Amino acid sequence: MLRLLISLSLLSAILPGCTSPPTEEKTAIVADFDPVADQVAAQGLIQDIFDNIWSGTDTSQVRRYQTDDFVILEHGEVWTNDTIRNWQLGVAANKAADAPERRNSFDFFRTEQNGDEIWMAYHNTANWVDEERDTVRSAAWLESAVAVRTDGGWKLRMMHSTRMPRE
Repeated sequence: MLRLLISLSLLSAILPGCTSPPTEEKTAIVADFDPVADQVAAQGLIQDIFDNIWSGTDTSQVRRYQTDDFVILEHGEVWTNDTIRNWQLGVAANKAADAPERRNSFDFFRTEQNGDEIWMAYHNTANWVDEERDTVRSAAWLESAVAVRTDGGWKLRMMHSTRMPRE
């Protein structure tokens, strides 16, 4: 018992000196903390992802907007960045010249921030419009997403998507 008390005393005396001071990078992030701007940027990230990844076929956009460890739980399936790029390549290979254009809109009903992480819950509506700008198809999802601050700005780390029944 005496050994235990001595060991704990020594450990408590040594540990406070083991912590390192905050780095300049961490200090800069904390100094730039603006919750309103951060949440607007994270919500904008969702729009950018749907405009440039889910509505597009440029596979380089995946890395631009999503972390390397990104995962989406898409209506019972697990998709990674590789799954998404393969899906984009399939869309590009089969896309007709007169294919309707996909346009997504979002209704964010909850956005929460914890430091360098933001999670969002929202309704996602997609409309496919033809050359005359008439809607030829619609779909809706209930989704959630987690964005993280990186050196290059906000990126998406995780999403969950559930298709809503068609009306």
